[in-house]
Amino acid sequence: MELVSLRLSVTRDYLFKNGSKYVLVDTGYKEDWKLFSRRLEEAGIQITQISHLILTHHHDDHVGLVHKVVAMNPAIVVVMSLQTKELLLAGKNDVLHGGGLLNKRVAALLRFKQLYVSLIVGERIDSAQNLMFEPYKARENDIVFGAEVRLRDIGIEADATLFFSPGHSIDSVSILFGDGDCLVGDAAANFLAFAGTKNCVVFVRDLEEYYRTWEDILARGAKRIFPAHGAVFDSDRLRRNLRRNKAQDMVVDD
Repeated sequence: MELVSLRLSVTRDYLFKNGSKYVLVDTGYKEDWKLFSRRLEEAGIQITQISHLILTHHHDDHVGLVHKVVAMNPAIVVVMSLQTKELLLAGKNDVLHGGGLLNKRVAALLRFKQLYVSLIVGERIDSAQNLMFEPYKARENDIVFGAEVRLRDIGIEADATLFFSPGHSIDSVSILFGDGDCLVGDAAANFLAFAGTKNCVVFVRDLEEYYRTWEDILARGAKRIFPAHGAVFDSDRLRRNLRRNKAQDMVVDD
């Protein structure tokens, strides 16, 4: 699949063709708007050319611009799981289902996250808004799914399947295309290797469930992994890093 990558402050969004239109996957922090707009312009794509917005899960770095995107293009169809629909109403990242940071090195680095984002977007980030976003209520023209679904069955002209890929969050989903390309959101990552992430994202709700998701992705025949954090990588790396991180090393808030 030909994918367009939009690199924002922390998150990578992706676009792919839907006939003469495009499908956008995720958005970024609400502070990413100027950067998001610039990346679209660099790609030669107007926001009115986007027919659908697929959300891989409800976290603030993936849904922070939903309201802005919908305001600029009211015709856009937001696609989300039933769990994501419910979690979006809360306006903050779910913390009721447990989880923690991958290890002590990651925990130390994340102390500087807001400073890093502030420097990238060129504005001060309010620490009181950490992990928060503007609540979003699904509209009548949005699509909410409760089971694995083919994109063609929801009006998107692509040979691809939306499937559940939990572990990072309870509502995480991924998109597998017929050629083996797989957009995984935060079901895998490719950054902070020096901190021992080993293709895991920094926060994991359930590490064993996360690795079972990797096994599912591999069993489905994924060849290339397109994460929301970091560059594309070969799926064999998932197999090599499977269960290399340990639950006892995670840093969990009391």
